[in-house]
Amino acid sequence: MNKLALLAFALLLFLSTLLWYLANGSLNDYLKSQVILQSHYYSEQQAQLKSANFSMDTGITQFNHFSLGNISGLTQPYVLTVDTISVQLAKIPSRPLNSPSISKKTTTVVNVELLHLGHLTAWSEVTPRGSSNVVELFNRIKIKLATDYPALYPQVSAKLYAQKYPERSEELALAARDNKLRPEIKAETNQAIIASKKAKQKKRLLGKALTRVKINNVIIEQLTFIILKDGETLTKVFNNISLGSFGEGEGLDSNQLGGEILKQLLHKLVELESVTNQ
Repeated sequence: MNKLALLAFALLLFLSTLLWYLANGSLNDYLKSQVILQSHYYSEQQAQLKSANFSMDTGITQFNHFSLGNISGLTQPYVLTVDTISVQLAKIPSRPLNSPSISKKTTTVVNVELLHLGHLTAWSEVTPRGSSNVVELFNRIKIKLATDYPALYPQVSAKLYAQKYPERSEELALAARDNKLRPEIKAETNQAIIASKKAKQKKRLLGKALTRVKINNVIIEQLTFIILKDGETLTKVFNNISLGSFGEGEGLDSNQLGGEILKQLLHKLVELESVTNQ
């Protein structure tokens, strides 16, 4: 069997496997499980999703009835719910990205044109620690992301390191002072060394992920924000909220995406809560 025959056989096997997944609904099950697992992993709260449906004709994935559980001990069962979430792939849904991995594998960047959230309902209430549930969950997710992706969150990860190793804080402070007192080092001009340093930095940022995701725009069509405080209930409704884009340039690790979206959602709720309380 020559190389062309081997290639044809491998391609046929791949397509047959893909069709089997689609025919049996396993792709939808996988997408559903990823939403639930990532939401639970980053928030440490129970997440639920009724269904996920991907259409090859339109390139749209429809998620139905997503909910994220509230912090234990509070009155509301959820911190947020969304009736529908649609994900529209871009006209060019993927592109290769040469990542500086040891195995020399090529990373695939999946391009999403729009992530559209239909009606999102969120609840804010005071926790026993005197903060609000949206603030605490936002901080929790941010710390989790900084722990898993320290190169993308240098300030947070540095703070976490100092908290974990307080005895080394003085050593680091003295080292920083000594560096300031040293004569200024001549800037590196060797192009090979510069390129090597850039490759190492890129590797730190990209990690080992073989699939990355870039989202051009995230829109919340309608947000109903219910704030419970001092025995009173305040309801605010907002329309067409944009959360901007995610993964500019080289995209986000596919396993990171759920945490980043939840973090940005909760950050918006924290902002709205702060304005409402003024």
